Amino acid sequence: MIPRENGSHVRQAPKNAAELESMIVAELREHPECESAAVTIAPSGAGWDASLAGTEATIDVECQERLATITNKLRQKFDLADE
Repeated sequence: MIPRENGSHVRQAPKNAAELESMIVAELREHPECESAAVTIAPSGAGWDASLAGTEATIDVECQERLATITNKLRQKFDLADE
């Protein structure tokens, strides 16, 4: 949940792992260094986390940084739905 200024909380929209993966991959593939990237989603202390699963993308620092940026942005908007 996201805290509001008045102290109440806003519930984040739930998305399943496949939906989150699809959104992340779509953004990653806008960048040539990440076009072969595959992503996996797993529950974590932050709600959920994403990791790269492509062989070339896993060693590309730029792609890792892009994944972190995209994940942080989407984590603010979406919770991982119970499946």
